[in-house]
Amino acid sequence: MIKSRGKVIVLHNIPFTIEEKKVLRELRIPKIDSLKEIKEENIAGSIKNAIEMAYSLIKGKACYRTFKIKEVMTDRVLIAESDSLFVGRNMVRLLKNCDYATLLVCTIGSSIVEKIEEISKTSLTNAYYLDRVSAWMADYMAEHVGSVLESDIRGNGYEPTFRYAAGYGDWALAAQGEIMRLTEAKRIGVSITESFIMIPRFSVSAVIGWERKTK
Repeated sequence: MIKSRGKVIVLHNIPFTIEEKKVLRELRIPKIDSLKEIKEENIAGSIKNAIEMAYSLIKGKACYRTFKIKEVMTDRVLIAESDSLFVGRNMVRLLKNCDYATLLVCTIGSSIVEKIEEISKTSLTNAYYLDRVSAWMADYMAEHVGSVLESDIRGNGYEPTFRYAAGYGDWALAAQGEIMRLTEAKRIGVSITESFIMIPRFSVSAVIGWERKTK
């Protein structure tokens, strides 16, 4: 049974852990895995403060919905709800062996964006550290939802494709309009600008295909 077929599933208060190693990679600090390894105490302290602040500000939310694939054409993949969403050769390659496709949108909320803007007025460095923590956590939320979906996909006898986002390759960013509508993203407070940029910042949208297992 596909719980998300034909209806939107909404997740609130997604649990999370902020990994120091992942934050350090976002900050382009290689070869070390923890703040204790940073020799400059003021830098380590500032990054630690950013992580602690993020714990109190991040509100992870997501929504996703699964669609039956109706037809795979040479330049697009059709679903009953839209013939202009999955357009481009990359979409055809991604979904050509799939029976279903799941759209997802997730966010860490607007509070942390507002805090970054506030901090930037007095310290660009501290704002930058919090910005990088937020960037990683937005991807973390997408990975978490992806894991939930992968379990559901495999439980129904399929294999998940990799997660693919609008704006990459030849899948136009303009697809965001359809993604927002079909996932009812406004239910988690996510919208887009006229240029298809998601609000709040640190939100992620993507598609994951349900690929038929090869015999």
